[in-house]
Amino acid sequence: MNNQKPKIVVVTPIKNEDWILDRFLSVTSQFADLIIIADQNSTDGSRDICQKYPKVKLIENKSDQYDEASRQILLLQTARELVPEHKIILALDADEILAANAINTIGWQTMLKAPPGTVLCFEKPDLYLTPQQCIRYDVAWPLGYVDDGIEHNPKKVHSIRIPVPDNARRLEINDVKFLHYALLRTLAQRSKYRFYSVVENTLKTKSLFTRRKAYSINIDWSQQAIIKSTPNEWFESWDNMGIDTKSIVDNKYYWWDYEILSYFVKYGVEQFWLDDIWDFDWEGFRLYAKSMGISNIPDFSINSPPIILELLIYIIDVIINQLRFFKNSIWNKK
Repeated sequence: MNNQKPKIVVVTPIKNEDWILDRFLSVTSQFADLIIIADQNSTDGSRDICQKYPKVKLIENKSDQYDEASRQILLLQTARELVPEHKIILALDADEILAANAINTIGWQTMLKAPPGTVLCFEKPDLYLTPQQCIRYDVAWPLGYVDDGIEHNPKKVHSIRIPVPDNARRLEINDVKFLHYALLRTLAQRSKYRFYSVVENTLKTKSLFTRRKAYSINIDWSQQAIIKSTPNEWFESWDNMGIDTKSIVDNKYYWWDYEILSYFVKYGVEQFWLDDIWDFDWEGFRLYAKSMGISNIPDFSINSPPIILELLIYIIDVIINQLRFFKNSIWNKK
């Protein structure tokens, strides 16, 4: 067993994350030895923010496609090239912030002593609507790996971010939390879900009804798990250092919306008529994007699905949901 203290390398993909990137890098710089950021063609101030932090190594993901597999391999390979010695790789998104009390926990020290080949799993509470409350889950997310050089085999969408070898040791570190900020921005989350639905439509990674369920406008996050008050110790020492942990900005339009316009150009609008993305005024947004001089947007009007088609898909949704409820009820009685 390697008795050398491991380096902590954080690997993070970004695209237009200036709303939270200062917060993420300020916190992450407190515990990481190296932060590798793979920027995918950001058009906001993300790259400039990265330049302010000495521990950041900024690399380019030049792909114009959404592909989690290629970016994860890019980040992992870069981490192994830059830090060949004993290391822990933590794969975090920019909206996942380490809780302020984590470094002083027994679990953190246990993580530092874990042998190579260990998958590190953490709770990732969702801050919900306000930083003062959060959704807690029973599951632990595989976000870290004590690196042993093994191959990573990711998927293009919703991939586990780190290697998870068969029969690997899994270490659940229950007293270390990564706070997820996504559900503090409801408009942004909805935009992201529309984008996921469009991507999975084109990649054929989810069936129509699975997409409609997974990315539904009617998702009630409050029913996903238990809502609790957020412990102050998750923020306290970061706040005392002057790190802003609580301010949130939600905009009207997001880069995911612009990306969907480019999918309309490539595939046509009708391909996405059955996806649950029509809570958004696409034609109004197209005209706005056109007035802003945005490239690669439709030069045709975007028509919503015919009312009869929307009614049909609604009825089918209801039937599918009732069948799922009936199936689950029978299963629970067994």
